[in-house]
Amino acid sequence: MKKNLFLRLCLMMAVVLSLYSCIHDEIYSSSDPSSTEYTNKSLWKQDEKYIKNVMKVYAENEADIKKVNGIPYWNYATTVDSFDESFVAIPVVDNGKVISVLKVPRHGNKIYFYYTHDESDLLFFQGLVFAKHKKAGMTDGSTAQTDGMACTRQWMSMWFPDSESNPDPDSGSGHWESVSIIKCKTIKDECVGVINEFGQCEGSGDDGGYTYPGGGGGGGTEPEEEEDPCDKIKAKFADQRVKNQFNALNTQANFDKDHEEAFYEKAADANGSIIQSFTPVSGPPCADYVKLPSVKTGITGFGHTHNNYDCKGRQSILVPSADDIMVFLYTMVKQAGNVYGDYSQAYYLTVTSGGSYMFQYTGSTSPSGLSFDIVALRKEYEKLFYSLKEEHSNIPQDKAEKAFMKFLKESVNIDGLELYKVTPNSSEKMEYDANTQSLIKTPCPTI
Repeated sequence: MKKNLFLRLCLMMAVVLSLYSCIHDEIYSSSDPSSTEYTNKSLWKQDEKYIKNVMKVYAENEADIKKVNGIPYWNYATTVDSFDESFVAIPVVDNGKVISVLKVPRHGNKIYFYYTHDESDLLFFQGLVFAKHKKAGMTDGSTAQTDGMACTRQWMSMWFPDSESNPDPDSGSGHWESVSIIKCKTIKDECVGVINEFGQCEGSGDDGGYTYPGGGGGGGTEPEEEEDPCDKIKAKFADQRVKNQFNALNTQANFDKDHEEAFYEKAADANGSIIQSFTPVSGPPCADYVKLPSVKTGITGFGHTHNNYDCKGRQSILVPSADDIMVFLYTMVKQAGNVYGDYSQAYYLTVTSGGSYMFQYTGSTSPSGLSFDIVALRKEYEKLFYSLKEEHSNIPQDKAEKAFMKFLKESVNIDGLELYKVTPNSSEKMEYDANTQSLIKTPCPTI
């Protein structure tokens, strides 16, 4: 009897362990960085169209392409600041360590897979995938020493604490160390073979190539390059009229007033004719808003100040407000679509003594169909910053920026809505990384 009972208990335990194993595997696979469902977990905006197409080719030809142990971690792939379906590098991980980097350049309608073990590449991706504290650095382009090549280098910094007992860069001692990955391409002669990691042409054009599912011309035709989001910011400040209006707002005297100063750009008149007029306007005393004309037709740009203190002497929030987001999406973006047929022509500036911020919308569909409870959104915003005010008599600007970007990502969460910190001559894209709970700033090329 006891023997039968023991056997039954053993059988039940085996079933339970089997179920646990299945559940554990299912949970693990759903968050696996090597999953076939791509989610960008890098520190930069990526050419997702190219990455997904390369993933498709790899999945169909894995038996032929796979040359090393390990698994490609597609979620950490980087196109090194290119958006023209031309290049991607993917870390290959085995036992918690990056052991190789799979690089996939495109030439015409063919893509080529090859593995590299360059020490700097391995260190770059080891930090990108596994470092607890990391931040994006600048991306710079230069002409390589070898004649006929252009290279782009993407930088990232990792935190190395002095003591593992306190690895937090905000409170512990240590140092940041920068690492980079480089991408090169030929700019003179057309290559009829495989372009290696240094941009050099090797071998026959048919060696190891796979047809690219995204199309593209043959005979070495370069794919059409998509416009970098940074270029839109650069184009706005290249317009001296916009720069003049921005400079007029960005003065200390404006931040000490009891009202907001502003300007708006009317891109078209009531008949739809392009006029691009710039009109200065002031808000009412002791108010945190500026009233736009009742007829909003053609208003595609707006800039305004946030004062340092309100009329009761309380410190103002020196970042955009919840209402700023709504006015941008429902007025400027919508009108840019109507006037230009291009939503990204819209812009919205919030100018403060702590910094100036510009919204951009890169979505392909109109945000006019979005529905928001603006009252609820205001309450979330006020609750977030009220808690910061309880912690700090004067909210540090970096904490205000981090809180706002978290709010933008988690409470607003609109695809294509981006924020840049700007000056007349520079800009940097701001993002919030939910995994590391950190603020990421990626510099744009010099304006």
